[in-house]
Amino acid sequence: MASLVCFPFKKERIDVVLKNVRIAAKHSRVSVVLLVAAGKNETYEGIAKEIPAIEQANGKKIILKVQERVGSLRPGKGDGMNSALKIFHDYRPKLQRLHFYDADIESFSPLWISKAEDSADLEYDLVRHYFPRSSTDAQITWQVTRVGFSLLWPHKNIAHIQQPLGGELLMSRRAVKVFLDSPEVMERSDWGIDTMYTFAAVKSGLSINEIYVPQGKLHALYGGLRDLKTMLIECFDAVQTIKKEIIDTNSVHHVQAGEAVPVEVREKIGYDIEKSLELLRENWTTEQETLLKLFPDRIASGLMSARNFPKWGFMDEAAWVNAYRVLLDNFDKDNEDWCELLFKLWVSRVIHYTMRHVLRGYDAALSELNAMVRNVQLSSGKKVIQKRKELVKSSPLIGEPPSPTTSYLSATSEEQIGAGLGLGETPPFHSSIPSV
Repeated sequence: MASLVCFPFKKERIDVVLKNVRIAAKHSRVSVVLLVAAGKNETYEGIAKEIPAIEQANGKKIILKVQERVGSLRPGKGDGMNSALKIFHDYRPKLQRLHFYDADIESFSPLWISKAEDSADLEYDLVRHYFPRSSTDAQITWQVTRVGFSLLWPHKNIAHIQQPLGGELLMSRRAVKVFLDSPEVMERSDWGIDTMYTFAAVKSGLSINEIYVPQGKLHALYGGLRDLKTMLIECFDAVQTIKKEIIDTNSVHHVQAGEAVPVEVREKIGYDIEKSLELLRENWTTEQETLLKLFPDRIASGLMSARNFPKWGFMDEAAWVNAYRVLLDNFDKDNEDWCELLFKLWVSRVIHYTMRHVLRGYDAALSELNAMVRNVQLSSGKKVIQKRKELVKSSPLIGEPPSPTTSYLSATSEEQIGAGLGLGETPPFHSSIPSV
């Protein structure tokens, strides 16, 4: 089947991008390579000069485009990926599969494409690459996206996806059509696009296979955590936007088993800890102090104390999930004080996790993250089941609960429960993880 490989990019090392383009152009399963730029800059011009030679050497079409303004939010990653969806859909002759890979991956190889194509040959709609990460990397994925999915839809496949659908993945033509037809996806022009692709895929019943890439995704590290503030806000906003949505399907979802984690990944620190310690003391306002009154006393007093001396012991797993529930109900992305408060809460959580668990070693840290997600699913799922049982007893219109082998939440019961657990109905989270 004819496939297109897309590399979205901003300002990158030109030699790395061109290396990846040549790898894709040489691959036997690839017909077209697409580069989608955030704008014209030095990287864009450097790539443009080399395209004719790459086309001639490989006999493949290489397309270089600046992303369109597709969505309604901040122009960013979503516009780039959704621009690629439109180009793929309209290209003639028709193409059947669309790959996405970050342009700056230094460890990219033909294997990334081959493994995805092999899975797509089994008729999966979406193939997501997942890979070993530094124990301090991906803290928005772990602490925001995966916790949110587990709180809101604990019984659904979305709660078990290893990494949200963005970055490195393959889409079938059917999946592309689903996304193009989704208003939630097409308006999401910012960092929240991964969350929306994941939500739309699961809600539409698309089959998903997550394949393991053992060499990992080697790319440049972030500096302090403040570099991630915009991404954090937009990813949390994406979860909050869909908190009342119902998922009434459980599509096929397969995860390939992982392998031994390379030493360079196990030993990498994903952010500058020293820079990040100062973040809890910066940019305080009277309004933030007022907003903190919405949170449990332990969280509010702990974060207030951190203004004077770096403190993070208050933000354990239980506190973070309770804070998350308050944020789901009250956060306003258009209010800078809410944005800064969300950021401080998340920073305190990441530092607590780093100091309490990462220092115990890679395996202990990853075990903690997985245990956190499982515990959120368990506590949220039990609450949903209890609500369902109460509704069965109180209303003759609702039948007996289905067996555990079927979807426990019908659309009717989920609507009555409150369309998930993001409406302040989640029970208090009690961590079973011992303190160290």
